[in-house]
Amino acid sequence: MNKDSIKILKFFYEDKTKFKSPLFTLRGISKCYGSNELFSDVNLTVNFNDRITIVGSNGVGKSTLLKIIAGQEEEDDGNMDRNKDLRIGYLPQETHWKSLENTILQEIRSANFKGADCHRCEGLVERLLENFGLSEKNWQRKVKTLSGGERTKIALAKILGTKPNLLILDEPTNHLDLETIEWLEQFLSNWKLAIISVSHDRCFLDRTCNKTFELTEKGLEKYYCSYSQYLEEKAGRLEKKEREYKQQEKYFKKQQVFIDRFRYKATKARAVQNRIKQLDRIERVEKISMTKNIKIGFNAKEKTCAHPLEINNLTIGKKESPLFRIADKITVDWGDKIGIIGQNGIGKSTLLKNILDKRESAEINFGPGIKIGYYAQAHEELDPDKSILEECSSKTTASEERIRNVLGRLLFVQDKVFKKIDCLSGGERARVALAEIILQEPNFLLLDEPTNHLDLPSKEVVVEMLKEFTGTILLVSHD
Repeated sequence: MNKDSIKILKFFYEDKTKFKSPLFTLRGISKCYGSNELFSDVNLTVNFNDRITIVGSNGVGKSTLLKIIAGQEEEDDGNMDRNKDLRIGYLPQETHWKSLENTILQEIRSANFKGADCHRCEGLVERLLENFGLSEKNWQRKVKTLSGGERTKIALAKILGTKPNLLILDEPTNHLDLETIEWLEQFLSNWKLAIISVSHDRCFLDRTCNKTFELTEKGLEKYYCSYSQYLEEKAGRLEKKEREYKQQEKYFKKQQVFIDRFRYKATKARAVQNRIKQLDRIERVEKISMTKNIKIGFNAKEKTCAHPLEINNLTIGKKESPLFRIADKITVDWGDKIGIIGQNGIGKSTLLKNILDKRESAEINFGPGIKIGYYAQAHEELDPDKSILEECSSKTTASEERIRNVLGRLLFVQDKVFKKIDCLSGGERARVALAEIILQEPNFLLLDEPTNHLDLPSKEVVVEMLKEFTGTILLVSHD
């Protein structure tokens, strides 16, 4: 981060307010969707300099909890006490715009900059855009033409312009290129006020937060340490609980043997009753239910050709002002696993879409027997009105038994297959998209940010899946 960025940042985080009380307190918060309870009894106090990450499995309600804190959703039970000086800057997973037809400059100036120094604030936000790699010559571009990463940068610049004293960030690194992720990590490391972040990027969490709270159905489990330390401490807690459970079960069995043996002996009746009462008074240690790991196994069938893809003189973008050109001939060999990297807006996703759309053209030539599996970054191919089972059934000729089997391996079991796509979290949608690819049985994968939205254990499983895949992969990722 350069000196200009640090100087700009200081303006945004310098808050003269002296906080003698917390920024906010949650008491007994619960949330349901229909008959499905996401979480209950969430209690949380956040002070002016807290740096908290909220972790948990996909679908547990992390984004919903952030929306409740930000005032975007109502809780079903419990209450939230807010400090009168609380100002929240909320960056959701899916950014919202005044208009997709707005230029970058129009969108920035539509932000609600308050106070006597609002004009200075607006000017500093514009300088911040340049630090984000969006120079003044780009400010007339329309929002609808921007990449996911460029949109995230603009959304972040807008919320900083409101001078928040609490940043709420929901998957802030999704869509960002590596350079901007590093910039954001430095930015947040220098930020002196409160942060609550949800992310599935382990390095990002370790570098920006020092408290890790795990959201479960029963509330928040609190660990006052970094994410990596939380993993070690959680493992220790689980081992301790497992030992306590086994010791208690052993004790209960021993007492039950005595009770069963002497239950009907008059001389032992009082001793039996005393032991029964004693057991009733003991608080039972709950059995540890281990989280199921997703197990994905799918592979290309037999090798169908030596060169599954050739690219010849391909132009990406409009001919009069292309994003870039591939002037040379590129030959992809069977089994190649090619990572495509580059700055936000350079055209990585567009390249994959061009390869998919121009498969019968002179520029793109696929080898014989090639079957493509395409994973879209925004999951726009999923129908929000369909259930998970209906959506997967519409993309394959496989039997319902086969579909349910694949969905079950991705933790969509029993009635969960009837959940509507529109109600799913980002991670759950990602798992549905992966299920559809598995069911299609491709031998050539075009993957656009396949680990976005996935929780960390799921990410690791996808990495192993791609390592073991014997077909060919073209992969866009910032991970």
